[in-house]
Amino acid sequence: MTRGYPHLGFDPAPGTVATVNALRARLTSSAEKLDQAYRLVERLRAGSSWEGDAAVAFREELDGALPDNLRKAHTSLLKAATALGGWETDLGGYQDRARTLDGEAGTAGEKLNAAKEREKTARADPDLKLAGQTFATDAELQNAQSRLDRATRSLNEATTAVTGAQGDLDAVIRRARDLEEEHSTTARAKARTVRDATDKLAPEEPGWFGKAMDWLGDNLTDVLGTIAAVAGLLALLLTGPIGVALLLVAAAASAATLVSRLSDPKVRASLKDGFTKGEFDADFWSNAVGVAGDTLGMVPGVGAVARGVNGAMRSAGAATEALTLTERLASAGGKTWVAAERIAGAENPLTTWLVKGAADPARAGRILDVAVAGAGTATAVYGTGKNIFDEIKNSGVENTATAMDAIRAGTIDGAAHGSTALKTLKVLLNAH
Repeated sequence: MTRGYPHLGFDPAPGTVATVNALRARLTSSAEKLDQAYRLVERLRAGSSWEGDAAVAFREELDGALPDNLRKAHTSLLKAATALGGWETDLGGYQDRARTLDGEAGTAGEKLNAAKEREKTARADPDLKLAGQTFATDAELQNAQSRLDRATRSLNEATTAVTGAQGDLDAVIRRARDLEEEHSTTARAKARTVRDATDKLAPEEPGWFGKAMDWLGDNLTDVLGTIAAVAGLLALLLTGPIGVALLLVAAAASAATLVSRLSDPKVRASLKDGFTKGEFDADFWSNAVGVAGDTLGMVPGVGAVARGVNGAMRSAGAATEALTLTERLASAGGKTWVAAERIAGAENPLTTWLVKGAADPARAGRILDVAVAGAGTATAVYGTGKNIFDEIKNSGVENTATAMDAIRAGTIDGAAHGSTALKTLKVLLNAH
């Protein structure tokens, strides 16, 4: 049996009115506090009750989304509280009906039990056994037939009473099931109303995907720089088509990093203040090194594309038949790939000079190039990692990373990409 509705055997209107009432009251109270906060913020923004520099600075901070969010949150909670108030009334009505139906089910059950007892008694009447017996006299036969008819009539009436009582109980149960469905439908509708109130009006905490996208937007430059550094290191370690493809990926990521870095007003302002006002602080050097590294990192890709386009234009000019756009693009792509292969296999002049006295210059040069690229990758990964894990943030480490990037950009990378730039210019200018 279900507690509260023992005769129905189930709860057609689950829920606790007192709990809904308490939640509605709490939401209403919270909505009132949000409205008070909104009105206070509006008074502070209007400057009617607070003046001075601190008030001006505070009002500048309040010009954002806070007032609007307070107003929307107040409206949202008030709408949710109203929906819960309606549900409180509905739930109380459903439970009143459920109690009435449980009483009716109890009465119908009692009648059914009584009918079953009468049927049991009627079925046990010994006169029902008179059927099929023989009697010596007509008087005895008539008396036996009369007694048999009476017993049969009593059994039939008792059976009909059981059927009727069972039908009455079933009807009450069906009404209770209908009430259960009505309760569920209304509950779902109220739940949607409350959910819509919070989804559409109240400021909502973003999910993991939204948080990830927000983080990526805030740290796009560091992420692109890390991709460029890792791809560049792998391009040195891997040979063949994969290494060439990674070289182009590194160059494209460097270009994207440069665009992202220069699109930040703070970076532009820092560089401008350094060159125009002499403010060569840590931010200036960090941004300057970043821009220089991004620019140098673009050189292999720009050189390969320039050579590819130049070669495609020469091929088109030498062709006896006009080439379609698709054919020209295919030609440019193929020649860009060939140029990238040559760039990937080109020697770094500075590395060659540094290791010329080694027993195995080629191996020593490769180890030096990989070590330098690895150091750059480490600093790039640190730049992204500190934005994820606050525990590893350290001004000393950041300054060291900036210094490492500066040395790498001004020496090894500078020489390598500089030589590539000169080769590119020779191709574009048809110099030999």
